[in-house]
Amino acid sequence: MFLTIDQGTTSSRAILFDGEGQLIDSHQIEFKQIYPDEGWVEHNPEDIISSAILCCENVLERNSGEKIESLGITNQRETVVAWDKNNGKPFYNAIVWQDRRTSEFCGNLKKDGLQETINKKTGLLLDPYFSASKISWLLNNVTGLRSKAIKGEVCFGTIDSWLIWNFTKGKVFATDATNASRTSLFNIKTMNWDSDLLDIFNIPFHCLPQVKNSSDFFGETDQLSRSLKITGVIGDQQSSAFGQFCYKEGEVKSTYGTGCFVLANTGSKIIYSKKNLLSTIAYKIDNEVSYAIEGSIFMAGGLMNWAKSNLGIIDDIADSSDIAANVNPASKVVIVPAFSGLGAPHWSSDSKGTIFGMSQATGKEELIHSALQSVSLQTLDLIKAIKDDFLNNNLTLSSLLRVDGGMVENNWFIQNLSNICNYQIQKAFTKESTALGAALISGLGAGYYSGLDDLRNLSIKRDQASPDMDVILRRNIILNWDKAIKLTIDMTK
Repeated sequence: MFLTIDQGTTSSRAILFDGEGQLIDSHQIEFKQIYPDEGWVEHNPEDIISSAILCCENVLERNSGEKIESLGITNQRETVVAWDKNNGKPFYNAIVWQDRRTSEFCGNLKKDGLQETINKKTGLLLDPYFSASKISWLLNNVTGLRSKAIKGEVCFGTIDSWLIWNFTKGKVFATDATNASRTSLFNIKTMNWDSDLLDIFNIPFHCLPQVKNSSDFFGETDQLSRSLKITGVIGDQQSSAFGQFCYKEGEVKSTYGTGCFVLANTGSKIIYSKKNLLSTIAYKIDNEVSYAIEGSIFMAGGLMNWAKSNLGIIDDIADSSDIAANVNPASKVVIVPAFSGLGAPHWSSDSKGTIFGMSQATGKEELIHSALQSVSLQTLDLIKAIKDDFLNNNLTLSSLLRVDGGMVENNWFIQNLSNICNYQIQKAFTKESTALGAALISGLGAGYYSGLDDLRNLSIKRDQASPDMDVILRRNIILNWDKAIKLTIDMTK
């Protein structure tokens, strides 16, 4: 069996899988979200550690007689912690990936013409989303931190590094290549921390962790009732792709949680997107690197939470499938959910949410229908962008989209996603694909699995949906969406 820590944005979880990838047990603990100022998002690093330990102990206690081969870690990416190398105490709260406090700083770097340099080295855009500007902010705003960093007394790490350090009681300061590739400090060609990038963000090299394979040995746990070898570490979206068996060039997955992340494997080739998508590392195993291209949607499942909590137009999110199914599919109501701006491929950070096409006949049902359909339409925009980038690089994108996350339980949404994207949709082997990916990676690191072919044998085909929408209806829906997107972006100019 394999224990996985799935450390997310709102909670920590421990999940136990058997060797066939079946979920055996799990425990989850939510923790506080901290909003010190507008656009600022923080976590207490101690809450992350304590919740992760408690989750693990709950699962271990209930499965005390089971042999556990290894521990895997998957985590929210880009979030950073600064802690004292001598006593392990954090100097400040974790700055979360959603945080926008460094917008002006990133804007100034763009004005200095550094966007292209950073993109070519990292595959990323110059944006507060990524870790480097957050580390720079900590160095410039936490009293005494820069002088301590210069003396070599500070560790900067993403959440995986913070977990590894604490679980090994400071014996191991490391990260894996997937998490490193999300910092804007790691050169995805040379596979090293890049001196030019460190100079741009003014960050000392010796404050950063060692970068390892995803399926490497990261030490043994000293914080749990049982000593476990940590043999797999991978960022959450890469872990989701790995848990959906996207190991080959062209295979693509989409995860629907609060937001949505579409990731397509590009094999040994780095694709530099002409469509505002991100180049990243899918995994690194036995010193072999597989790359990916990725696009993100800021609002997916979060739209239903908005409809329930803010608008009060739905009592139970589970009812949204039946509600949407009873709405005229030709409804012209369009919601553009730019509540935090628009993500890829538009990257319009100043856009605001808009609703078009309402009439006196519009009711809550049409709004729910439109909200769900907007997730399908945003996915279509990403798929089209990925297809164009693949075509420009003589690669072929799979015609099968593998999906996971909470929204895949909504049957109307899955069929609508298939219709709008004109894609075959396949639900994941397990709804816990992200945690499964880390379990499989740790299984490789522990030597339980012999290689990727061994893992592919675990893949069991799940429910699928095929397109069945009228061609003219689909065209009109997409035309209305494209108009609404253009108008939404134009409002910011």
